[in-house]
Amino acid sequence: MNYDETELGKIEISDPVIRDLAVHSYMEFNGLPFDDQKAKKEAKTAVDIEVEELESGKKQVKINIATKVKYGEPIPEFARNLQKKIKEDVENLSGLEVSEVYVKILDVVEAIESEPVETVEPEEDEEEGK
Repeated sequence: MNYDETELGKIEISDPVIRDLAVHSYMEFNGLPFDDQKAKKEAKTAVDIEVEELESGKKQVKINIATKVKYGEPIPEFARNLQKKIKEDVENLSGLEVSEVYVKILDVVEAIESEPVETVEPEEDEEEGK
């Protein structure tokens, strides 16, 4: 799909690339590790996009997010912050107008607190220290 034309030629950004920008932004917002394939797969199922061509010939993007929120997180604030982050990231990185970021909260989940893991020194180190 062509999005812009310059004196040098056309600039084309595929829909999957726009979706990947939104997925990356979603993962960043939620603090998900980018190298975790399970987290990436879940993020890809949470994000969907629609690209529409207006009568003027301009393109605009609608982004749909289906997500969970941690218990205790104010849902309206969470949703607004997610909308803002994804809209700004996709617009800044693609140059396209994002007309809407629809956020649907599917579930409330318990916050999982990770406890610090104590590391045990190998026995070799103990012997060297004597």
